[in-house]
Amino acid sequence: MFYNSVNGSLFKGIVLNGYNNLIRDMAEINNLNVFPVPDGDTGTNMKKTLENGINNLTFNDGVEEQIGEVSDILAKGMLLGARGNSGVILSQYFKGIAKHLVNKNVATVNDMVEAFIEGYKTAYNAVVTPTEGTILTVAREGIELVKNQVTDKTSFNELLDLMYKRMEQSLEETPEKLFVLKEAGVVDSGGAGLISIFKGMICYLNGEKIDYKEDKSSNTVTFNPSLFNADSELHYGYCTEFILQLLNKKCNPSEVKIDDFIGYLSTIGDSIVAIKDNDIIKIHVHTKTPSKAIEFAQKYGEFITFKMENMAIQNNEVNAKKNINKVKVHKKTAYVAVANGDGVQETFKELNCDTVLNGGQTMNTSCEEFIEAFKELDADNIIVLPNNKNIVMAANQAKEMYKDANVYVIPTRSIAEGYYSLSMMIDPNAEIEDQIASMSDGIEDFITAEVTYSIRDTILNGLEIKKGNYIGIVNHSLVSTNEDVLQCLKDMIDAVPDFDEKSIVTIFAGQSADGNDAVELKKYIESKNKYIDIGIINGQQDVYDFILGIC
Repeated sequence: MFYNSVNGSLFKGIVLNGYNNLIRDMAEINNLNVFPVPDGDTGTNMKKTLENGINNLTFNDGVEEQIGEVSDILAKGMLLGARGNSGVILSQYFKGIAKHLVNKNVATVNDMVEAFIEGYKTAYNAVVTPTEGTILTVAREGIELVKNQVTDKTSFNELLDLMYKRMEQSLEETPEKLFVLKEAGVVDSGGAGLISIFKGMICYLNGEKIDYKEDKSSNTVTFNPSLFNADSELHYGYCTEFILQLLNKKCNPSEVKIDDFIGYLSTIGDSIVAIKDNDIIKIHVHTKTPSKAIEFAQKYGEFITFKMENMAIQNNEVNAKKNINKVKVHKKTAYVAVANGDGVQETFKELNCDTVLNGGQTMNTSCEEFIEAFKELDADNIIVLPNNKNIVMAANQAKEMYKDANVYVIPTRSIAEGYYSLSMMIDPNAEIEDQIASMSDGIEDFITAEVTYSIRDTILNGLEIKKGNYIGIVNHSLVSTNEDVLQCLKDMIDAVPDFDEKSIVTIFAGQSADGNDAVELKKYIESKNKYIDIGIINGQQDVYDFILGIC
């Protein structure tokens, strides 16, 4: 069926189909991440952003609705749910579309041409320094290079077909516009996500409804989420219990000593009960790092049963009753930061950060999560530290939408930068201009160095990277790859300009970090600069084994 106009019902249908197609392609889009680090989440961010808009719509079969109203509801929901740069740009794209369609009952094909133009222009305006070879280019070229082919006889189906074909071509050309894509051998992930949405839209117009459902059986919430959520802290760890079958291929079951299990588990937890019955081991332990218990046990065998429970939930249930009548304390200035890792979050709170949202790589904080955090504070001014370059845009979008306090975003790009900024905090009762100036001073010269592992073979910055090897990144530029994490750390230090003139290094050790590596790194730093102050924080962050802040 060919459509010569678009009403609200049709618009909802094509967007929902586009969303379902995006879910289907999400894993592939995530894998287009330029850096080979285990944090590819472009597809996930775009999916969650669009999902928040769709969740605000109602679907009534047979009811014709106004496209202006539908597009406005969708855009507002997406703005609140936007996360990651790709998600924020997508939300701005649909905001521009809605802006042009406002007050329209039905849109002509020419109306939709102008709406798509307004969409990409709004997205461009939302980015401080727009980069070609990204989703922005795909959105712009998708309409600008076909708009002159549209006539009064062109159907909406034909318009989307023209746009889709041009978008595909634009996506294939992104590596020629952005060298980092060419070197990594990938196309832009955000552009791929936008094309996936448009493909789903076209399928709907052609009568092909995509009903793709995510498998959520493994993460179904069966408890009250208020008892443990993004702002909670893991004080008590996990009650971990398992029965282990000792395997002849891994050990001699008769020679395995239960005291070896008790000795190791004592280093990572308490409340230990350990029993050996022939070739069966039964374990109970309270620990904040159950993964270490799992890794140790699997040296000897495999699990017959396994149970792990968050002990904070029961405790929080009691505390929740105590806090029902808790009164907010008014502050002149409050502080909100995003951080991952129990140690990092605790450190930020010790530096007088009022709210620490759990987020970062692989888990970008949404605009709505920021706004909800703002609502929980009673302050005249709120200073936000996003601590991730992919979260800055969502923080700024929340700033523009929140009206009950003055919100200021310091665009920190890492937890190391956020830590530095909080360390520079002066009296919270000082004038807000002085506070911002103090917390921002020196950030432009601050250096962040990070070590993680590669999830694929690739070539980047002239370095041949093997899957599973460690990679070292200094200020978002790849400088080292090696099988040895310590060598990778040393290479990063060597890559820092004028390191012998630096005065402070703060080391955040992650969940997978080896304490011996931290000690050896400290010795190496001291050999390079004997006057430098070195601090080591057990950050317990994921993704990155080590994060270094250097100034």
